[in-house]
Amino acid sequence: MSRNVSRLAVLVLAGAAAPGLAQILNGSFETGLAYSGGPNIFLAGTPSPWAATNLTPDLYDNTGTDGWNIGGIPAYDNMFKGMVACQGDRFIGFAASPAFGGFNESFAQTTAPLNSGQAYTLSACMAVDDLGKAIPYGGPYSGRGEVDVLLNGNLIGTFSQNTASLTWESRSITFIAPNSLPATFEFVAQLDPNTTHASYMALDDIHLLPAPGACSLFGLTGLAAARRRRR
Repeated sequence: MSRNVSRLAVLVLAGAAAPGLAQILNGSFETGLAYSGGPNIFLAGTPSPWAATNLTPDLYDNTGTDGWNIGGIPAYDNMFKGMVACQGDRFIGFAASPAFGGFNESFAQTTAPLNSGQAYTLSACMAVDDLGKAIPYGGPYSGRGEVDVLLNGNLIGTFSQNTASLTWESRSITFIAPNSLPATFEFVAQLDPNTTHASYMALDDIHLLPAPGACSLFGLTGLAAARRRRR
């Protein structure tokens, strides 16, 4: 391999290793005011830059400063009572139910543009309260639902249902960025896929990172092209 091709390979690898500008901000919901007048089940508890896209996801704050504390939501029969955030002090709870004609709460954030063709991994902590609470508010929530993840309105993966109640579990999906446009990531609550029972889930510690191995893949592709041109 010539010295020029070697230098090009280093440049290609370095360029591929550099992540895109896109990142999830406030992925643990730790900053920003959620409820200006105190927690309210009829208002969305989505601190900036998050925004509710359907109905009113709930913010939990273990400190009790801005959101429902570890005592749970009284109107929901203390949904997520005793639950401690996966990271920091806050997390978001949201529901899917066949009640009232069916509803799927959701929230979203728009990031800077992705790198087109780059593989990314989106990860989060996920929990469920399936103890049959909150009958007047879409319950009883007795299912272990899923969370669909949408990118600019298109489904890119699903966080599968939890295996245990009131327990944080890690979830992740990997996808290829289809273009270099600003990216809106939306999280949509879904019913229990096995029973279609109403489900109330929680998400916390949401991260977006270039997928492991993507750098070497793009680097080798660039290196092969350079060697062909050299010949």
